[in-house]
Amino acid sequence: MGFLRNLFGGGKKEQKYVDKNGIYLYVKVNNLDSRVKVRADKQHDLMRTDGGFVWHKTIVDSKYFRRMQATVYFDNNYNITNSDLEGGTFISEEEYIAAETAVDEEE
Repeated sequence: MGFLRNLFGGGKKEQKYVDKNGIYLYVKVNNLDSRVKVRADKQHDLMRTDGGFVWHKTIVDSKYFRRMQATVYFDNNYNITNSDLEGGTFISEEEYIAAETAVDEEE
């Protein structure tokens, strides 16, 4: 009986996946209605510096294919200490979700 319960989702509560190696950043393309969610992998994408880490990335949005050059500096606890983004602006996760929800409702 336990097999059937697990197969059809009864009994156990669904666990939400937590990405321990990813840092998520959200970008709005300048002068366009396009946003991008970007993942930086702590183990493979960040380069060690004297004060923490640095991440260099060319971000391309999937709607207009605009290229944005990002440089983000992190401390040793992966908190952002400084950032530079050419062609876009960093936005919060809440702003990203609200904008994507509004787009979904329009369709």
